[in-house]
Amino acid sequence: MTMINRSPSSPSEDAREGSAPRLDHVGILVRDLELATTRWQSRFNVSIAHTFEAPSLAIRATFLAIASANIELYTIDDPKVLDLALGRASAKLDHIALRFDGNARELDLAGCTIRGPGRPDPIGAPFLIADSEHVWTEPPGIDVLLQLITPTESTP
Repeated sequence: MTMINRSPSSPSEDAREGSAPRLDHVGILVRDLELATTRWQSRFNVSIAHTFEAPSLAIRATFLAIASANIELYTIDDPKVLDLALGRASAKLDHIALRFDGNARELDLAGCTIRGPGRPDPIGAPFLIADSEHVWTEPPGIDVLLQLITPTESTP
């Protein structure tokens, strides 16, 4: 197997120009947030970077600090929705979150269904969390659930 070595000292031209997204976190949907958090902390000696709750979406999350990004362990406090998303599993790799420096209008989302976290139904507008807009989508040809994070128009 041939490995391509792309040295961090020679990033792609897009990355040098600042237009390439940054890995923000990897999201893992879990059935028991407290148990999963404890297991990650004890097994990998990671600390909690921060927590998040969105009662209107019935979502709670713990972000674990690792060297290059965060791991988001999250759960849905609606048993029917959680069972639909997880089936019989206790956890599943759910999404990769990319943070962009530009506005969401600059992204090519043609053919993408924009939806919310942990749900298959389309949404009409991005979710505003802190100073960023968030959407979840599976772009055709990429076929992996991505959470796209962009600054709001008022964010410098």
